[in-house]
Amino acid sequence: MSLFRYLLPLPLLALLPFANATAASKSFVGGGGMVRLSYASSLTPTRNFAGRALMNSGWRQMWDGAPVGRGVGIVRFWEVAKPTDGQGQVTEMIQVGFSRSAAVVATCGTAGMVSGHAKRLPNRMLGGHRWTVYTNGDAGMSQQVNATNFRSVINGACYAIDRVTYAVKAAAPAGRNAPTQAVAAARMDAILATIKVGGRR
Repeated sequence: MSLFRYLLPLPLLALLPFANATAASKSFVGGGGMVRLSYASSLTPTRNFAGRALMNSGWRQMWDGAPVGRGVGIVRFWEVAKPTDGQGQVTEMIQVGFSRSAAVVATCGTAGMVSGHAKRLPNRMLGGHRWTVYTNGDAGMSQQVNATNFRSVINGACYAIDRVTYAVKAAAPAGRNAPTQAVAAARMDAILATIKVGGRR
């Protein structure tokens, strides 16, 4: 269950490209109706949770596809983009999952903070629930991963949201039609803002 921006005031014209980029025009319902969110029509929800190892040994950002506990992936959105620094490519991603394993539920808000890379952030209200929030990150020779992780126990299950940025400087450049990193990141953050877990209220 590898389950994962603040915008300063700008002139209205500067915000217009982002308005179209982040418009949440489609809805997704999954996890037995427990997870609801909205996303831009240019994105496609997927159940493909395959990962990539960042390093050959040592701590990794749970980005190698290995299962953690008895986790169930609900949905993942991702987009390859042109990195801000212009080198290689970057993948902006958000994924949601849950686990009913007693061991996972017992450590829902703490399991991801055992490495020296983790940093606790203030709790956050999202979709009417309080979430434990922390960051994780790691870097290899030409790769870097950073994630903001959200965890909450809701109706007896540990729900996980991971907002991940994975950059590879040595990779081939993103395609000509790929969005900028800022646009792709804004799309993922827009999804995060709409996530609701639990029965309808």
